[in-house]
Amino acid sequence: MIRTPPLAAVAVVAVLALQPPSSTEPPPPSSSSSPAPTSSSEPPPVSSSSATPPPSSSSVPTLPPSTEPPPTSAPPSPPAPAPVAAGGREWTLTASRLDLGGLNFVGVVDALLNGKVIKVLKFTANDMKIKDLVQSAEIAPGMKLVTAARPGSTSTVSPGRIELFTVQLKGNLDLLGIKIPVDYTAAHPPPLNVPFVTFTEVTVRNTDLIGGTLKIPGARISVVSDQAPVERR
Repeated sequence: MIRTPPLAAVAVVAVLALQPPSSTEPPPPSSSSSPAPTSSSEPPPVSSSSATPPPSSSSVPTLPPSTEPPPTSAPPSPPAPAPVAAGGREWTLTASRLDLGGLNFVGVVDALLNGKVIKVLKFTANDMKIKDLVQSAEIAPGMKLVTAARPGSTSTVSPGRIELFTVQLKGNLDLLGIKIPVDYTAAHPPPLNVPFVTFTEVTVRNTDLIGGTLKIPGARISVVSDQAPVERR
């Protein structure tokens, strides 16, 4: 005998047969869902509007121009005074002949005479020969100190460089046997500069003689009045 299944079980089997088969794959994501964030090693771009621009030259404050007047330059210092040659009392040299070797006329310079600065002639020489030398200088009012060489002798000043400071040189310039009268002073200095020169019947007013050694043969020293004649022995 065949048994008929109950009606309720038949209905449940029919419902299950009508349903579509289930899938094991997950459903596709919805288009409305946001994508998952991805990680990146690069830093996010920096907006150019957030960077601070470097300061320009116009942004540096400038100082206002000074209202003080510019400093004036110091006035130039006065030139140093010219050196003054040593001196003291004027002394006079007379000779029948005066030879100057290695002569050089330096020029007109300042020299001290009796406490005052005067203009004199400056000569340099290598040697001097003086015939019939007589030197005189005032040592007190109306009194002179006189040094005289033996008559006919020749006194010498040598060796080395000699400096002679002269107020006046007066006599005859012996030029190849021709005697030419001369009178040299600071106002009328020698027109030529020659290395050797000879004067005759010469009178020289000096303030100083520097250098060399003066040798006077048979020197005689005496003190006389201004009016007394110079004696020779």
